[in-house]
Amino acid sequence: MQYYYKYTALLLLFTAVSCLPPADRDDSEVLARVGNSVLTYNDALSEIPSYVLAEDTTAAILSFQDRWIQSQVAYQEAERLGLGNSAEIRQKLSRLRAQLMQDTLKEYVLQEHEDELSVTTEEAQNYYQAHKDQFVLEERYVRFRHLTTNTRTAADNAKREIMRGTSWDEVVREYSVKPELQLRESNQYWPISMAVPDISMLKRFLNVIGITEISPIHYQGGQYHFVQLMEVRPEGDHPDLEWLIPQIKEWLRLEKARRITNGYIRNLYLESEANNEIEKANVTDIESLIDINTGN
Repeated sequence: MQYYYKYTALLLLFTAVSCLPPADRDDSEVLARVGNSVLTYNDALSEIPSYVLAEDTTAAILSFQDRWIQSQVAYQEAERLGLGNSAEIRQKLSRLRAQLMQDTLKEYVLQEHEDELSVTTEEAQNYYQAHKDQFVLEERYVRFRHLTTNTRTAADNAKREIMRGTSWDEVVREYSVKPELQLRESNQYWPISMAVPDISMLKRFLNVIGITEISPIHYQGGQYHFVQLMEVRPEGDHPDLEWLIPQIKEWLRLEKARRITNGYIRNLYLESEANNEIEKANVTDIESLIDINTGN
């Protein structure tokens, strides 16, 4: 759900960008056109997150294309109705512009301090040791293999190969419809709540099968699936440090970024205050305003 909101916000921002004059646009192949607004191939590639493109480039572009068209249709209808002319909308756009400028300033400041944002593995390890008690698994984690085939025969053959001792790498490359993804995912631990979220039956299998046991073959979405449970980490256990290092590094990097930007803005505030550029009502003035507006 969080990804959906971010993706939608990105699309709304892109709608505004797509209305720039032609001179600011690229000349790549046109994917869609609504009135005078155009979506190009390069536009789509630059706006779709790389990890979404990596899973299925065609599907990602088609999905973005459809969302862009819907967004443009709605945007242009709102323009036709003159909805952007109201004082309320102008005020909202002003606030959005102010927020965008603030965010852009923060990005600029962080670029200027890029060398201060790096986090070493040693820093992350020290943080983990100092806060180890805070790192506890809040649910059961599992590492499992998930194989998807286009035919029942291929799924049966893949199961037999695994039971004969054929390596997982060989089986996946021989039978899986998406070998690279399923190889990569089989090396990760997943909270059980996030395991194969789109196929509830496979999640049920993971909750009942034992270690190394292979589930029954399940048919869904025109394909055949099965899972094999490889490892389990129970709720309340401490996660392996190697799981956490990238996450801790990102936390520490964000904390450094927060300190840098907050410090920069604080200095701007103090400088403006010293130059008598700031005026603000005092507590008494604010209380009087409240009394007047509430009739007290």
